[in-house]
Amino acid sequence: MKTRHLKLMRLLNRQQLLTARELAEACGVSLRTIQRDLLELEAKGYPIYSERGPAGGYRVLPNRLLPPLALREQEAITLFLMLDWVGQIPDLPFGALRGNLAEWYLHELPGDLAAKLDRLKGRVRFARPDTPASPLTRDVLHLMEAEVQGEITYQTTNGLRTIVIDPVGLTFDRNRWYLLAQTDRGLRQYRVDRMEQVTETTTPSKRMTFEEAEHLNEAGEQVTVRLELTPLGERLLEGILTLNAFRTWSVPVAELPFLGRQLFGLGREVKVLAPLRLREEIRHLATELLAQYED
Repeated sequence: MKTRHLKLMRLLNRQQLLTARELAEACGVSLRTIQRDLLELEAKGYPIYSERGPAGGYRVLPNRLLPPLALREQEAITLFLMLDWVGQIPDLPFGALRGNLAEWYLHELPGDLAAKLDRLKGRVRFARPDTPASPLTRDVLHLMEAEVQGEITYQTTNGLRTIVIDPVGLTFDRNRWYLLAQTDRGLRQYRVDRMEQVTETTTPSKRMTFEEAEHLNEAGEQVTVRLELTPLGERLLEGILTLNAFRTWSVPVAELPFLGRQLFGLGREVKVLAPLRLREEIRHLATELLAQYED
């Protein structure tokens, strides 16, 4: 399918009445070319409706979605398998899609390809997500949609805490739902399954994106922090640093003293491997603490 046809389909699927001239300008082609494109799409079965007259134009028929994209067979099979896996993820915040999304897609495919996928369904399997119940993913999503800050009641190792957050976004990582948010302690990551409550405030959000959050973390002189963690240490670290598989973080140099105090409080569950400055900071804190108990 032509790239221009895909763009035209996206424009029409917004359920807005658009004139042929508006469509032509949006696609960067002549009026005659866009009219020919519309006829081609109608001939292929796309539910395009035209209204005549001065206020007329084109739109998709009410309550109809455009058919699936014109994919090659292997692309269609790959997309079906991925949709089938997404449908297994618990507490997906975008509605009751679990178990239905792949089937809806399958029913729109040509009969021969649908039959092939039916035969393959039991022969290809992704690991099922072992995800703890995270029902508040939708409440977190509502915060982002409302573009306001919120308060979460969060289970920490020291009991429940109420934390004011400005949500950045949701991440599904290592079969867990995480929220990245700005707090009075900077950017922090929270597991959604450990949230007891999410409440909206009237304070507008800064509407930070993941990309902007990464740039914020990279602002100023940076240093690489490497840690060794026990399983309990992984849990204790949540809310301090965003967990990753490499146990390596890029941290602003100005944050090291504050980070050192936080890591020191985690005891033997977290060991600093680098940088040397952070190791020395923790040794200094340990020496000060021991000095308090000397006779």
